[in-house]
Amino acid sequence: MRKIEPPFELVLDGRQIMVSEHEFGSNRVFHVNFGGWKKPLVIAIGIGIRDQKFWTSIPQGRQAEAQEIGKLIAEHIRANRKESCVITTDRK
Repeated sequence: MRKIEPPFELVLDGRQIMVSEHEFGSNRVFHVNFGGWKKPLVIAIGIGIRDQKFWTSIPQGRQAEAQEIGKLIAEHIRANRKESCVITTDRK
């Protein structure tokens, strides 16, 4: 399993949001703080029919927000993973 991300900021609808990742047992969740312009949100990756992954809110009810923010989180994590990969060559 990958390391927990340190807290990071994303932009949603032109506004900054703060995201922090937490681990509960073997599950990962993300706490989204909107800085007062919306109520905080907790989202996680669920597994649906045929093992398809999807973003979901905890508790359910804010699925559209969870999907939108989940995509931003995934992009952020992928971008950081690419930045941290270093290729070295040993030429002799």
